[in-house]
Amino acid sequence: MEKKYFIILVVFGILILSIYITFSMNNRTISKNMFGDILEIDEDAYGVNNFDNTNLDLRPILDEDIDKKINNVIYIEFNVGGSKKNNIDNIFYDIALNDLEIDCNLLNQYVKWKLFKNDSLISSGSLDYRFDTIIDGRLVLTNEKNRLVPYNDDKSIYDHYKFYLWISDSCQSNNLSNCLDSEDQSSLLNKKLKGKIEIELYGDTGGELIRKPSSILDTNTCLSG
Repeated sequence: MEKKYFIILVVFGILILSIYITFSMNNRTISKNMFGDILEIDEDAYGVNNFDNTNLDLRPILDEDIDKKINNVIYIEFNVGGSKKNNIDNIFYDIALNDLEIDCNLLNQYVKWKLFKNDSLISSGSLDYRFDTIIDGRLVLTNEKNRLVPYNDDKSIYDHYKFYLWISDSCQSNNLSNCLDSEDQSSLLNKKLKGKIEIELYGDTGGELIRKPSSILDTNTCLSG
């Protein structure tokens, strides 16, 4: 009988833990979880997180020109710091693309992204599902969990991020004679793309995130899927 009660308690404990993790993983701003911990970011300092290519001309460019070709690059700048409401100190976070809606043609190796933290490159990749799994329009950008900087009236101490997304020219040279084998990228032109960058908070310890490439394309992300 005691063994039966013990098993019940263990199962209940696992259930409670899974609920806690679910709260932490699926909300950018968590007003309160079931344990009473408050996990929020400073929304006033965060900035605009939605993006689309409605007013941009996404066309293949040299990777080295992403700072120069303003009209050909999706660029988001934002700050991450804690809310004054937080009542615990040990808060970590990931940065992810969410609600990604995109023409299927753009889910390939030539649609690249870079993420800078405090002017240092911390991660980069592509929207090719063979680089990292994209599920229901969600792609994690960070390679490891970051500790959330506590609230401060001086917003300059917060983590400052720059995100770039662009179409990489298959010919990475200004001399076309060097690119006789470059690919036809006309299928990438005039395609729609939109989404948002979200901060996903965790009330636990940090750690490295492992990329998990997929063997198939998740068409739930595709506008034409």
